[in-house]
Amino acid sequence: MPQPHSQELDHPITDPLAATLLPVLMHRMNNTTQLLSTLNTLSARGGEVNWLEERAGDLAHASESIDQTGYLLAILACASGADLLLERRVSGGLGIAVRAVGKALKRERRFLADPDRALPLLAPDVKNGWELPWAFASLLLQAGRSLEEEGTLEWQLLEEESAWVLVSDASPPDRFESLVSAIERRLPECALDVRRHGWSWRMPAPWLSK
Repeated sequence: MPQPHSQELDHPITDPLAATLLPVLMHRMNNTTQLLSTLNTLSARGGEVNWLEERAGDLAHASESIDQTGYLLAILACASGADLLLERRVSGGLGIAVRAVGKALKRERRFLADPDRALPLLAPDVKNGWELPWAFASLLLQAGRSLEEEGTLEWQLLEEESAWVLVSDASPPDRFESLVSAIERRLPECALDVRRHGWSWRMPAPWLSK
């Protein structure tokens, strides 16, 4: 069986987003596996109770969790250099990525303001689909990790005439030095402006839609 190969052999990547989100995704998969195990036990017992109808909501939740976890794993794999030969396009990808960052920061006793907020949809033709949510989540994660424990990262996604602008009030000490080259290489159409207190990241308006 052919093995995935690196897209950027000359530019090896240690992706902090992957290292941080993997424990979150493992926890999510463990919970889903436990739920499916419980449903399997109910199924094996048989009987007259229509357990499948009664637990249909649990099955739907498990399906959604597996789907979102698979999407995030694909983003992390692509960002780390794996060529999976597939596009990773999910219109609600920003929301999935941001919620995962919120959970990751919470594990470190830091917080992302309103991680469940409604976000614009990803356009269907932006790069290979994974780059924008990867960069979006990576910036929020690194900014959030620069806070003191119990701190909350405030952020907004603003709509302008020719751009969407992600803005936040906290700049990491390294001014995103570890991320800038990868983001610029993958998304040269975007512009990151880091200030002493806060930063902004501009992306083309057609890339997102309400």
